[in-house]
Amino acid sequence: MEPRSGRLPSLLVATLATVFVLVIWGGVVRLSGSGLAIPDWPLAGGKLIPPAHPNVLIEFGHRVIAMLVGFMTLAIAIVVFRSREYRRSLGILTVVALITLALQVFMGGRVVLEELPVDRVVAHLLLAFTFFAILLLMALRVTEGPLSPGPPSPSPDPRARFLGRFAHLAAGAVFLQAGLGAWVSSSGAALACPDFPTCQGSWLPPMTGLVGIHYAHRLGAYAIVVLVLGLLLAAAPVPLPPRARWPLRFSGILLAVQVLLGIANVVVRVPLPVSVAHLGTALALFGTLMTAAYELKRA
Repeated sequence: MEPRSGRLPSLLVATLATVFVLVIWGGVVRLSGSGLAIPDWPLAGGKLIPPAHPNVLIEFGHRVIAMLVGFMTLAIAIVVFRSREYRRSLGILTVVALITLALQVFMGGRVVLEELPVDRVVAHLLLAFTFFAILLLMALRVTEGPLSPGPPSPSPDPRARFLGRFAHLAAGAVFLQAGLGAWVSSSGAALACPDFPTCQGSWLPPMTGLVGIHYAHRLGAYAIVVLVLGLLLAAAPVPLPPRARWPLRFSGILLAVQVLLGIANVVVRVPLPVSVAHLGTALALFGTLMTAAYELKRA
């Protein structure tokens, strides 16, 4: 067997961190109104380096980070396809990651050239979450290590398998909720319900227009709270290894933080730092639940 390259785990982790920053910076671009500060693509007014205006630099920074992610992904592909062992375990995922990256670059260009249509903005964010999930799965596989010699391991606990499916369901719900959040912010529905926990004084507002968009996001948040708390309660009596237990515990912490940030968004009128933290926590919760699902299936 070929020796594993020590570069790949570090490169995957670094790329994941850069994608995380890219998603957060994309939130800064959208929420600061900088999305059309550079109205053409891929150049900036026909130039490589744009003029030094705050909104322009915010948008340009997003493009620079995206370019860095592209180069890092190409480096991952080179390392994977140079190793027979990595090609077997990661080849298909690497191809999927490259295709997703290409779609994301294309969608990013369309978002600018079509002047921020809501459906393109939502698709752009969901592609970013998908790309993050692919890289995370690759990182989990590559850090798993070869199986050690010895007697065969016992059969997986069926309860852990069930919890793994449960965690996948919760992660899927967070994925859809992120799309709803992008829809809320890019459509101008963030303050369509300016009070909490009611919406314009009603517990059941009409699900039409901007109010319907906003309240659908709230209902999605309630569903995620139920799902994640249900997952934690179901996992409590099951003996699990630490690698499966810690992401579950961390997901509970992230859920509490996310709920508080969501409430703060409404109460303090969508300040930029809170909204960006809300997006970053959503991605962290999504990644933590994906990690939990992976480790539970191994438990």
